[in-house]
Amino acid sequence: MELGYDEAGDGRVLLLVSGFPVDRRIWAHQLTGLSDLRRVVAVDLRGRGKSPASAKGGWTMDTHADDLAETISSLGVDAVDLGGISMGGYIAFAFLRRYPEMIRSLILVSTRATPDPPEYKTGRVTTAERARRYGTRALAGSMLPNLLAEGAAESVEEEVLAMFDAVPGETSAADSLAMKDREDSTPMLGSVAVPTLVIEGAGERLLPPGTAKALADAIPEARLASIPNAGHFAPVENPDAVNEAIRGFLAG
Repeated sequence: MELGYDEAGDGRVLLLVSGFPVDRRIWAHQLTGLSDLRRVVAVDLRGRGKSPASAKGGWTMDTHADDLAETISSLGVDAVDLGGISMGGYIAFAFLRRYPEMIRSLILVSTRATPDPPEYKTGRVTTAERARRYGTRALAGSMLPNLLAEGAAESVEEEVLAMFDAVPGETSAADSLAMKDREDSTPMLGSVAVPTLVIEGAGERLLPPGTAKALADAIPEARLASIPNAGHFAPVENPDAVNEAIRGFLAG
């Protein structure tokens, strides 16, 4: 499956993958802010936005990774700088296992390599059932306080809620179950052979403290960037600082 996407700029491709439960617009500020440096491509994963597909039967992180590979081929390039936020990071790890030759560099935002512990797996099932029954917007009440840093602007909340509204409940249910069953990526971290940037929001409230540092420490020569005034969704909370971190990494 080839995915729909927004793009801006020319040259080498920076492919950006969204998280849960949002769409390509989580990267809207990077699309415009980095287009002088790269051909920035923000994809909609299957089942949402510009990539409509039935969620019946579900999918896996590997399914999403295969979709990215098809899309990269359709762009007419052999390799990309690959960025993923949250669930997009899980997909990036799956892509790295399956298509290492297609990655030039890696940008991991608000994500982790470890699998879900048992209590998280139970929560994923509950989330899937709620999304399927009531829609993705029904997840906002419990998720939004942990996704954004304390004191996030109302405009940022509105931006995120608009994405919640646009993602079908069945899609969010399939994603939640796919995250529950994802592979443990920690064994592969020491063998990551591409330049890597790990980004965290200084006000992260969803992931345990130290998650980003542990990830960066485990990947050879990885860089770590902490974004002030931002939480889990740093690219929309403090886009200028995120763009500066990515720009410095890619320019180097």
